[in-house]
Amino acid sequence: MTPPLVQPARLRPGDVVRIIVPSGPMFFKEAFAAGVALLSARYQVRFDPAVLLARQGFLAGSDEQRQGDLRDALGDPEARALFMGRGGYGLLRIASEIDPELLRRHPKPIVGFSDGTVLLACAARAGVSAIHGPVVTQLPRLPEADRAALFALLESPHPQTLLDGLQTLRPGTATGRLVGGNLELFSRLVGTKLLPDLDGAILFFEEVGERPYRIDRLLTHLELAGVFDRVAGVVVGDLVDCVEPTDSCLASPSALEVVAERLSRLGLPVALGGRFGHGERNLALPYGVGARLDTRAGTLAALESAVI
Repeated sequence: MTPPLVQPARLRPGDVVRIIVPSGPMFFKEAFAAGVALLSARYQVRFDPAVLLARQGFLAGSDEQRQGDLRDALGDPEARALFMGRGGYGLLRIASEIDPELLRRHPKPIVGFSDGTVLLACAARAGVSAIHGPVVTQLPRLPEADRAALFALLESPHPQTLLDGLQTLRPGTATGRLVGGNLELFSRLVGTKLLPDLDGAILFFEEVGERPYRIDRLLTHLELAGVFDRVAGVVVGDLVDCVEPTDSCLASPSALEVVAERLSRLGLPVALGGRFGHGERNLALPYGVGARLDTRAGTLAALESAVI
């Protein structure tokens, strides 16, 4: 059972924030520098320059190094928020070492997505709200409206409409905590102690680079694991580059057609077209907080804020 929700204190311009790189190595130096510049125009940005050079295979350093950096950032009394520098892969390898009591003792909004799904789920499991939102390297290529939405979630204690213009796959309304993230990463949490409480939750997901049959396999796995029996509603975001290769012999439906076929069979509200994920938009969503989905109105609205 999830503990009572802890909402970190809201940020104010000039506050100290830290950048963490707990997943893949920082290949995208120019995008990172541009993202740091955007954050620095609003907050005091700190990070260890060593994390930009750290590399061990497909990871930003050894498990021990990344564990230590993350633990230090989570416990930093001066840092008011943590931003993931990039995604990639690696948090699953160290997630079991994340202390829920440390998350609750020093609550601060953690901002990330993609591989950050694992870290957001750990926060939700500990009962601390987080933010599914752009990583630092993604910030420069997003429209100003998406950056403004992120800052609003970080700085305002007032719940707000998160998404509009959603498309109805299955009509209805649902109220529950927002959990989810990247479909591939979220599916890997099923059956582990890292999975957040799903009972009555609103599940949201997005994906990048997975072929349609793999999307089918992921959704079928969630169904067989009983995930869709537990949640109250589903919101689908971007499915970027989720296509069958042109030289494939498969006569494949599109990823969206797969999603529609798999989820239209469910007895709960389902909405498509959420502007979040790896695409041209990535509207920030508060993670672990109460929200209301209305597929007829095409809206997802927060009932609680990510910060107080």
